[in-house]
Order: sequence, then C-alpha cells, then structure tokens
Amino acid sequence: MDAANVRSARIAGGSLTAGDTMEDYLQGNHDYWQQGYEAENVESFVFRPYGRILKAELGLDGSRHERLLDFGCGSGASLQFFKRKGFDVYGVDIAVPDIERCQRRMPDCADHFAVIDPKPSAGTVFFGGNFDIIMGIQAFYYFPTDDFQALMQSIYNQLRPGGIIWATMIGTKCWYYENSVDAGNGLREVRFQRPRVSVDRYFIQFTSSEEDLLAKFHLFEKVHVGYYDACYHEDEGSDFHYFFIGRKPLK
Repeated sequence: MDAANVRSARIAGGSLTAGDTMEDYLQGNHDYWQQGYEAENVESFVFRPYGRILKAELGLDGSRHERLLDFGCGSGASLQFFKRKGFDVYGVDIAVPDIERCQRRMPDCADHFAVIDPKPSAGTVFFGGNFDIIMGIQAFYYFPTDDFQALMQSIYNQLRPGGIIWATMIGTKCWYYENSVDAGNGLREVRFQRPRVSVDRYFIQFTSSEEDLLAKFHLFEKVHVGYYDACYHEDEGSDFHYFFIGRKPLK
C-alpha cells in the first residue's frame, strides 16, 4: 500500500459500529491517529501542481512569503517543501505524533503547527486565518456530508478574498468504490481482502464526477479541475483522485 493509502486505511481504525454516532466515529479517528504517520518525501501530486499552476499561472511562488495552511498535514513533508520555497507555512492534524514531527522538522516555526479536534466546525479559525492558500491533499474525503460542509465554510472564512483552495477527492473510479456499500450521510463503507492488504470498516466520501466535485466546492470559483491516478498491482486497480483548485471570490 502506498503512503497515501496506508494513511487512509489507518483512518479506518475509527469506524462506526451499530448505535454509534458520527461524533463517535470522529473520535475514533482521533484515537487511532495518535500512532501517527511518517512520510519523508513530498508527493508528485503536490510539487507538480505547485510548478504548473501555483507558480506558473497564479504567481504564488513563495517569494512574498504567502500564508499557506495544510489541513491534515501529517508529518509535514509538503509543508517543508513549501517552506523551502519561502512560504509562511502552517499545519493542522488530529494526530499528536504527526504535529510533534512537524515541530521537530521545522523547529524555527514550531508554533505554526497544531493538533485539532476531529470534528470540523464552520466557525473554526486556525492561526488567525487570512491565508493565501489552504490545501487539503487526501484529507477532506473522510468526512460525512454535514461535517464536510462545515469544514468548507470554515476554509472559505479563513481564506483572504482571492485566496486559493487546493484539494483532492477520491473518485468512484478508484477500485475501493466497487468494494464499498452505502453507509449514510455521504459515506460509503469499504471492506476487502487482498494478499498485500486488507481493509475493514473504512469510510470514504467518494466523488462521482466533475459535476459532483464542483458541487462539493460550490463556495469557490473554479480555477482548475483535474485528476491523478496510479495502479501498482493488477489485482487491485485504479487509485483515481480528483484534483480541484478554486478561488474565494473577491466580493
């Protein structure tokens, strides 16, 4: 399992059981993630969009120390990449070990990282808000519809006018979808066994199309929609993810 999918499967540790509330599920995510997730290198679906879109098209290259928040930052590989470019970086995650790794990795800005509540709130503001960029790479699709909408409102509020949201969402073309069933409130439960990996009680909000993607991010003006994909095992299948870059309207 690649780093992104290992991180995803671990989130399954906080799973719903009969009679549980959604808050129980989110608390389960929090409890499970205290083991942390280590990743040393920035992913290609992070550094390529930086060069092709943020820098080349939008002029966001770090030279003006633009404020960038990584929601679900993990151990900070992406943030370290952007910090080296000159960005003023901030990160939040539900995992204490990951935030501690960020602080060790970037001790000169250790106060720019924070552990957050697993349940989003529309009124939440991180580090004073007013960000130029908020990114959520393989982090937003673990929320049910209600919490996802609250999170999008929070992100909208925290972006400066004209600020950029950069997000990925797992698509129904991903092989996980065919191994899932409806779990309610926008989530599907994924279960499968393969020689390499088994997933049990894993909950995802899938995205079915570009139209569905745009509806999820309707608060923002579309800048670009794309996708990335990979298949490393013939008995598994596509890792298809949608890619969205949007802008908070100036007015």
